[in-house]
Amino acid sequence: MQTVNFTRLENGTREEYALLDRMEDEYKAGLPDRILQSLRKLEHSISGYRISRLEHSLQGATRATRAGESEEMIIAILLHDNGDELATYSHSEMAAAILRPFVSEKLY
Repeated sequence: MQTVNFTRLENGTREEYALLDRMEDEYKAGLPDRILQSLRKLEHSISGYRISRLEHSLQGATRATRAGESEEMIIAILLHDNGDELATYSHSEMAAAILRPFVSEKLY
């Protein structure tokens, strides 16, 4: 794995920052896969309910689809519980923060 040599930001070279930019672009490109992995984890998140959080999310997205909601709304409904694993008390805010760059201000 490539790493930069600097330990202080002001000591970084143009080449090192170009390397970091490329690595960040690769990491950003993996976001959809990480979101889907998080969604899959909802299958086993909280027990005791008749359906899993994943099934709940899929039901909501299915109902939104059948109701003719926008793709943006359907995705938001599908992912609304995605922050539950790490932000149990504020998962809706975490899901909104993940979606914010990709949805309208109104939906956010």
